[in-house]
Amino acid sequence: MSTRLNAITGANVSLDVENVVLRCKRRETVFLTPPWTMSFRRGDHVAILSSSRRMRDVFIGSLYGLVAPVSGSIVSHGTVSWPVGLKGGLDGKLTLIQNLRFLAGVYEELLAPLNVERFLQTFLDLAGLSSGQMLKDLKSKDQKMFFAIASLAFSFDTFLVPTAQFLQGGVKDKLVQCIKAVFEDRIENRCMITSTTNKDFQKQYCNKGIVIDEAGAMAFQGDLNECYGWLEAASDSVSKEEDDSVDESVFLEELSNEDRDPELLDII
Repeated sequence: MSTRLNAITGANVSLDVENVVLRCKRRETVFLTPPWTMSFRRGDHVAILSSSRRMRDVFIGSLYGLVAPVSGSIVSHGTVSWPVGLKGGLDGKLTLIQNLRFLAGVYEELLAPLNVERFLQTFLDLAGLSSGQMLKDLKSKDQKMFFAIASLAFSFDTFLVPTAQFLQGGVKDKLVQCIKAVFEDRIENRCMITSTTNKDFQKQYCNKGIVIDEAGAMAFQGDLNECYGWLEAASDSVSKEEDDSVDESVFLEELSNEDRDPELLDII
């Protein structure tokens, strides 16, 4: 019934999911998933594959502790990021740099860049934004871009990635390429779990997959390509889904509190 931190790691395990039952909704029907038991290890980059967007997001929310399991436990052997690209505890009435400084104070031991101001300004210059702008005054897309940047200022043991927005783009998109470079640095030899349906992202960054069927049962898990093969053989709609949006209502209650160039290597 809880997410707890265990300081003693075994065999490089980052997260243990033990007999977890989650409450999910499909159309107007609320149902309980069968018990889930799995381990995520350091270096595992796992794609959660399901035709139910809400089920994927509920699972990601449970790993962070935002969604309480009906039964079972989720044991974290280290630090877990808030869902990358979502609001976290940021305050719309504060400026961008004030928000990042606040997070740097809260997660001081996990702060990755030596100079947080330079780290932020590098991205804002590319986006045509100012660190003195208030978060609430930004367009929705720019807010989400800032959320992604803010989460990557820290080095977590496990990264949760509900969407590939700002992590996929053309080679000429300097902003996306910079965000990707930092992201790749952060997840190297770390655990990463994603619920995105972006297959380009999955193929580039994931080495494993877990298939969850419409009833909420773990139907298959293994190498990502094996998961794709299983889905193709099963003619599952998961393989056809293109919508990479996030059901933010899952996270709303807790989250509504208001080739690399040398220069980039300096601010990572």
